[in-house]
Amino acid sequence: MINNSRSVQDLPEQSLILEVVIGFLYPFMLLLGFFIILNGHHSPGGGFQGGSVLAALFIARYIVFPVHDISNDIMHIFQRIFLAMILLTPMLLLFSGFIHRNPEFRSWYLLMMNILIGLQVGLELGVAVLRFAFFEGVGKTWHL
Repeated sequence: MINNSRSVQDLPEQSLILEVVIGFLYPFMLLLGFFIILNGHHSPGGGFQGGSVLAALFIARYIVFPVHDISNDIMHIFQRIFLAMILLTPMLLLFSGFIHRNPEFRSWYLLMMNILIGLQVGLELGVAVLRFAFFEGVGKTWHL
């Protein structure tokens, strides 16, 4: 197995302005992503849009500190778990008739689906960006 992680000494000099700006915006991007996800069933937005904002955190982190210390395999496992939950939740709640018999749980169902979709999209786009950023073509294979 090839270790392609780089040490801090191997990194090129980064822009101080870029580090400060992204460091300042990072918590606001995190809050905005979760705000869009959590309010998506009441306003425009939702899981996909909020997940895209959260995926921008992976991109911003890579821009400021391009070290491969996040395991793609672990992110891929969590992404598969969220995908399975996205597929199983409607089967259990909608097809069983639970939501139709209990309409007061409809907003909770939409909120739960927005959270699952947001985390799924954020992880998927994060995995894609990290794979493109660190893919060197030597001894690596893509697997779904």
